[in-house]
Amino acid sequence: MKNLFSRLIAIAGLLCVAVSLPAAAQDYPDRPIQLVIPYAAGGITDALGRLVAENLSNRLGQRIVPDNRPGAGTAIGAAAVARATPNGYTLLFSTLAHSLNATMSAALPFDSVNDFAFVGKVGQIQLLIMTNPQHVKVDNLGGLVALMRSANGNVSYASSGIGTPSHLGVELLKRVAHGEAVHVPYRGESPGLSDLMGGQVSFMLCSIATCVPRLQDGKLKALALTATSRSALAPTVPTVGEAGFPGSEINTWYFIAAPKGTPTAVVNRLNSALNEVLADESFKSRVLAMGVELESRTSPAATKGLVQSEIEKWRPIVKASGATSN
Repeated sequence: MKNLFSRLIAIAGLLCVAVSLPAAAQDYPDRPIQLVIPYAAGGITDALGRLVAENLSNRLGQRIVPDNRPGAGTAIGAAAVARATPNGYTLLFSTLAHSLNATMSAALPFDSVNDFAFVGKVGQIQLLIMTNPQHVKVDNLGGLVALMRSANGNVSYASSGIGTPSHLGVELLKRVAHGEAVHVPYRGESPGLSDLMGGQVSFMLCSIATCVPRLQDGKLKALALTATSRSALAPTVPTVGEAGFPGSEINTWYFIAAPKGTPTAVVNRLNSALNEVLADESFKSRVLAMGVELESRTSPAATKGLVQSEIEKWRPIVKASGATSN
């Protein structure tokens, strides 16, 4: 009788747990949510993160509070989220840099894939391969690659810094096209763009929102878009595949994640709200003006797969570029 009583208590306990988990998910969220943005305030990632937070707040019924934690190539902010209580009240809004970090350092205080519960991908910013037509006399990407193959070190490219997409994207192009170019890193996109316009460097990969105005005033020329399909912001610019160099695609993409162990029901609630935001026409217009092209629909599994596949894609490129400490 005593054993039967003990078994009944144990079964009752399990039933309570089973009932409480859905109830907790159903009540989520019941207080403000912290959205860690591992970039300084004022940049494109910060602006997009705050816009996403505002629109998710409207759908979840709770305030989402942006929290800028820049440093170590997004690793400081990501570490804070990885260590947070896995209850859905601390989230990460990050970028391709999350995957690149895993290729550049063996000393990260977290696993970039397995220490997170991925909510969804928000979208991406495409990059343009830009030249100054007054200084580099080529008509297309094939012409630039021909120079890269024959100029004996006289072709140079600007980037936003070592290990950034504008650096590694050219390193990928060099591998695909079997060409060479000297890397000239800058502290951000703007100073590199200034030197491109001044003729100090031959070309650069530039975010589409930044460089489209320079196309319109004729000061720069776009040779290709590093994407698999053309952009509504520059519809006449061919993709790298169309220009003859498939496999050299790169873009800066954005995603949301929670700490590992966050209940599946909570992750699904966040994902559902995110997909509602992505389908909102007003939101689409606002982010397209920022140069961001949204996902039509996103899932936790696909986002995790993207983070993992990008690590595998970029690891050999990062190693060959010398940007790794592994």
